[in-house]
Order: sequence, then C-alpha cells, then structure tokens
Amino acid sequence: MLALNITDVKDFMNKLLIGQVFDHFWLNEATITTYNTFTVDGRLQQDFFDSDAREALAQSARTYSLWKEVKPFCYSIIRGKRTPLSFKIVFQLSPNKAAAALGSADVGIEPENITGLYLNLQYKNKALLCTTGTSLKTFLPGKRLDQYWDSMILDFFRQNEIIFEQV
Repeated sequence: MLALNITDVKDFMNKLLIGQVFDHFWLNEATITTYNTFTVDGRLQQDFFDSDAREALAQSARTYSLWKEVKPFCYSIIRGKRTPLSFKIVFQLSPNKAAAALGSADVGIEPENITGLYLNLQYKNKALLCTTGTSLKTFLPGKRLDQYWDSMILDFFRQNEIIFEQV
C-alpha cells in the first residue's frame, strides 16, 4: 500500500472536479460531508437502463459509474465558499484497464484473479491523503501486484503533475 499526502490541494481539486485527469476511473463510492453527508454508491443499477444501454454495459463489462458521469454531482456539493468538512472517494481501475496494464508486467497473477485495483482519496482537516489498495480473489504470497499498482499510481501522479509527498 502506498500513502501520499497531496501538497497542493487546490490544484488537485481542480484536476479532480474540473479537469479530466480521473475521468476514466470507475467510482466505487463517494462520501462528502458539508452541511449534510452525501453518499454515492457507484454501482450501476442495471434495471434503470433501457435494453440497449444494458446491452452496451454488458458488452463493456462495466458495473460502476465512470467518475466523469458522477463528477458534476459531486462538484455541485463541494463547490461554494466553504470547503467540505471531509470527503472520501474510492476509485477503481476497470478490469479491462487492469488487464491491459498487467499484460506486460510479470506480477505472478492472472487478471481474472484480481477483484480490484483501488485509489482512495480522503480529505479531512484540510489535508488530502491518497492511498492505494488491491483486492484479490485468491491468496498470493508476496507483494508484486501491490508494488506494481503503487508504481503505476506514482507514474500517473507524476504525468499529471500532481504534487505529493510519500507518507
């Protein structure tokens, strides 16, 4: 697991809520506390969609909303004169993107045995902490997958000029 303290919170928030940096991630969950606590479960409700949309989702194997689809709602809660008391956002890399990313890596696990590769954002007391996590369908000794995912996130942050310090 990797823990990163975001040193330029304002820039990060612009990239998160206005930019497109995180748009490709699946939103697993979001909890935002302002004058109320707002909670979003990112799991798609298949019964809501018409048959064409359900078929398209099934073909893409998508079970969660993309961040870009929920971002406007979250932005409408967070924006304003006062910063939120706290928020927690859990992103997940889609299984297709995880499989593609792991295709060239020797991490000792087949992509179908990975439940999720996660990026957790937690804002509280004017500090923003990002942590990584992995979930597997089976037990594996060693930490190669964790190390590979941590490395991918570090590269992702550097490419997107997100300023951080490791905790």
